[in-house]
Amino acid sequence: MTPRILLAEDEEHIARLIAFKLTKEGFEITVARDGGEALALLETHAWTLAILDVMMPVHDGWAVLRALRARSAIPVLMLTARGDAQAVSESARLGATHFMKKPFDLNELAATVKRLAGSGS
Repeated sequence: MTPRILLAEDEEHIARLIAFKLTKEGFEITVARDGGEALALLETHAWTLAILDVMMPVHDGWAVLRALRARSAIPVLMLTARGDAQAVSESARLGATHFMKKPFDLNELAATVKRLAGSGS
């Protein structure tokens, strides 16, 4: 079965780059453009992994993470331009599996996603 990833990212160019790279790596990607859309999509599939931008419109990534953790223990990779200790600790406190600061290397992101999704390295 193809691993299914929910990508919540409001910056279109970043979402397109991530989706393109991860699709090439064998993942099925569904993109949410804001936190509200991400919350609605949580109900639609059994997700293998979620990638959440922290700073999104409607609901931030932490709100989406809280809702996700109320129903699932899937791995969650938080992406953000904020790399301060508070952002990292808040992500960890809410149950994020991994944290990656923007800008990031697409190959490193793909390797991390493979590891978190249990798809090898």
